[in-house]
Amino acid sequence: MDKPKDKKTSSLQNYTLKYIVVALLFIIALWAGLFYAIILEEVYDNIDDGLKNSKILIEREAFANPAILNTPEFGINQFKIEPLPKGTYDFSNKFTSTFEFMEYDDDDEPIRLLETVFNDAQGNPHKLTIRASMVEEDELLEDLLTALVALYIMLVVSIALLNRFVLRRVWKSFYQLLDKLKNYKLGTGKSFEAPQSHVSEFEVLGRELEDLLHRNETIYASQKQFIENASHELQTPLAISLNKLELFAESSNLPDEQMAEIGKVSDTLNRLVRLNKSLLLLSKIENRQYADEEIVNFNSLAAQLAEDLADIAEYKEIKIDILEEAQLEYKMNKGLALTLLTNLLKNAMVHNHKGGSIVITLNSKSFTIQNTGNNKPLDKAQVFDRFYRNSDNEQSTGLGLSIVQSIVNSYKLTVSYSFNGQHSFTVRFPEQNA
Repeated sequence: MDKPKDKKTSSLQNYTLKYIVVALLFIIALWAGLFYAIILEEVYDNIDDGLKNSKILIEREAFANPAILNTPEFGINQFKIEPLPKGTYDFSNKFTSTFEFMEYDDDDEPIRLLETVFNDAQGNPHKLTIRASMVEEDELLEDLLTALVALYIMLVVSIALLNRFVLRRVWKSFYQLLDKLKNYKLGTGKSFEAPQSHVSEFEVLGRELEDLLHRNETIYASQKQFIENASHELQTPLAISLNKLELFAESSNLPDEQMAEIGKVSDTLNRLVRLNKSLLLLSKIENRQYADEEIVNFNSLAAQLAEDLADIAEYKEIKIDILEEAQLEYKMNKGLALTLLTNLLKNAMVHNHKGGSIVITLNSKSFTIQNTGNNKPLDKAQVFDRFYRNSDNEQSTGLGLSIVQSIVNSYKLTVSYSFNGQHSFTVRFPEQNA
């Protein structure tokens, strides 16, 4: 079956760093906004306090020195006093912000104004306006943003360096544990030993993995022994039963009807023998008992199989063609490679019709076996399931394609089924290091 595409992943450290960087960006942005508002408010408060203090000093001076009441324009003292007609006035302080042209900067600059009314020594009302230069908000914001960007970059670089040199040491035992797990194979007889760690959580994880894998090894060994024993125990009585039936049929002068029944029993026992062998083969494949590997040329295997099955194909009037687009070679157990091809080719012959055809196409990365047969497609979801049969063939064990799937999984290959008027099974091979 086709395997789902792998999701894009990243290492634990990079994955964590990515989220820290994004979170840090939002935190600094929020902090910058609050900092800017607080600083601006503090600047305004300080300027306003200075203006109020200047007001007190100016009013006190006006009582002592009435000459300053004649200050209708701003001068170097940064205030002006304008006489007001007699009347009722609001003596509270009014603060406003505006812009005024500054010669030294040849530009409009922000200023803060305090406007109030006071009475002189004779009780005459006067309007007092005091100004003070303010910090430019746009320049303050620009400087703040520049500083924050520099701070953000330094923080990210610092965290990345911390992540690389400090956290790597902390996670070292975890990655060592992962490496040992990747290289661990069940059933090799080698016990799994987790690396020592100074981090208690990793130490606990290592011990739990050791216990888990030890239990799996014990279960695996028991299961393997049970299957082998059960298979061998079944083989003997089945072989004896078949031999006795054959001897009985040869030595007995039975009617044709009873001979036919004996033939049916013999066929059933033969099917049980094949089923037993198939189950044992499946068990050995899944238990990785086929360790010997070599470079297998599938072109040669296909030609050999086609020749071996030529008589059966001729009897069923099935034409077998081999299309070689390139040489297909892969390192695996040769016996399993032969079983892989044999099961697919036999499946194509069993489920074919008289006068049909089989085409084996090979290239450097895959081979496809396409055959005529039933005009209805097989169930893709079940075609590789154990004991799945799409025909009434009593001789079939329903395990042929399951064995194919098991071999494919053992070597990280993929097998897929498709139907376009003919049935096609394609086995794809990954790139293999030389």
